[in-house]
Amino acid sequence: MAKDRLLEVLVDWEAVIGLEIHTELTTLNTKMFCGCPVAFGGETNSRVCPVCLGLPGALPVPNQAAIESTVLCGLATNCEIARWSQFHRKQYFYPDMPKDYQISQYDLPFCADGFVDVEVDGKLAEERLDAATAAALEGGPVSLLDDGTGYRTRIGITRIHLEEDTGKMIHVGGSEGRISGATHSLVDFNRAGTPLIELVSEPDIRTPEEARRFAQKLRLIWLSLGVSDCSMEEGSMRVDANVSIRRRGDTELGTKAELKNMNSFKNMHDGLAAEIIRQVDLVEAGGRVVQETRHYDVGAKRTSTLRSKEEAHDYRYFPEPDMVPFEFSEEFIDDIRGRLPELPDAKHARFMTDYGIPAHDATILTGDFDLAEFFESAVTIGGPTRAKAISNVMLNDLSAYLNAAGLTVNDSKVVPAMIAELVALVEDGTISGKQAKEVFVDMAETGDAPGAIVELKGMRQVSDSRAIEAVVDKLIAENPGQVEGYRGGKTGLIGWFVGQVMKEMRGQANPAVVNEVLKRKLEG
Repeated sequence: MAKDRLLEVLVDWEAVIGLEIHTELTTLNTKMFCGCPVAFGGETNSRVCPVCLGLPGALPVPNQAAIESTVLCGLATNCEIARWSQFHRKQYFYPDMPKDYQISQYDLPFCADGFVDVEVDGKLAEERLDAATAAALEGGPVSLLDDGTGYRTRIGITRIHLEEDTGKMIHVGGSEGRISGATHSLVDFNRAGTPLIELVSEPDIRTPEEARRFAQKLRLIWLSLGVSDCSMEEGSMRVDANVSIRRRGDTELGTKAELKNMNSFKNMHDGLAAEIIRQVDLVEAGGRVVQETRHYDVGAKRTSTLRSKEEAHDYRYFPEPDMVPFEFSEEFIDDIRGRLPELPDAKHARFMTDYGIPAHDATILTGDFDLAEFFESAVTIGGPTRAKAISNVMLNDLSAYLNAAGLTVNDSKVVPAMIAELVALVEDGTISGKQAKEVFVDMAETGDAPGAIVELKGMRQVSDSRAIEAVVDKLIAENPGQVEGYRGGKTGLIGWFVGQVMKEMRGQANPAVVNEVLKRKLEG
């Protein structure tokens, strides 16, 4: 298995990984340097103008909201914000760039020298092997989690810069969506000019799982800031990776290969694992890694060459002549700092402190932006004292249902008020915990409220001790042998009596009251 092979090679080899994460600022109304609207899909080449098409005489006007969003992203990831910056022209001769250059940033990005802490827990921490323990003892950037199940590592951010996105190439006539075998190519410029931030990490990532956690953490931060929808399926968040290997203990970097076209976090993890294994197998067989761009084939579970990249491209950067440089005042930066919302790490800590949620549960709940909002809405309705019970239903019944149905929390018929009501029905004794699971299934399938389902099915739990006593007295009278056995020391027979009471009362007796009455009667 690939996982076993990865763990095997990481005993003697260390991977060095850096990520380039491109994110479209999709929550803005217009493109980066013109007034064309930003939206996914639609009629091809319908959202274009002389500016984003690069027609002669057209002049760019920078989108202030995009610049502010970029600075916001930098502040949220502990970056230093440049007081003086500017855009450059990056010569880019490719059909999806209508101007034959891209307005980007070169040596003066808006944000630089930041970091994000990520946690890797449980069995997934195995990819780091004993490095976590060693680094923790040495006081390095890696530290063990308090519960000892994983580790926390700090990943540096080299820069976050702002640029305009390219158009979209569509290859037709051959294999769908692939250049190989296509008879001709089309281009849609609707996306060209969309504000795009590129985050470049330091080569601090050592395992595919760390890379996945880092990218997922950034997605959560961007969603919290409200700067992008971060849809990998629609291409508004795209991840490239540079990966090399070296013997453990070595400090010199190996030759890196670039991985592109990874359209999900799972594919990124699996692609990196496949590339690490490929490089190790190649070197151990006497070969050498060459600098190139590669593609991860999900079906074949291997990487393949896309194009050679022996030398870096000469993009012939020079300052954008149609725009003056930017100079940010302290007041400007402080104003944007004041817009920072609660970020994922702070939310994780608050869930544990305010709601009494264990660290593991808080990690899962805050690891999905929509799931965290759903939980908070349910707690607002049900009350903070029921937070733990609400969390249990969400992490067990709701998560299992969503996974089996292939739905997100926002796609299902279950809403926060239903979870809050279901928990309340159990806590006030209306239904049992076992009945709650049955109610949840009906609730998820129909969208009906839990209380309505309970009434419709006649599931209301009987807690009247007098009604239960009548059934218990009858059973004791009819089963003198079992009574004598219980009183003779076979206390396990209490389970048999409980089962008989529940059978007599069609499962609607309150188990707690049944147990209390039985013990009182049998021991009296």
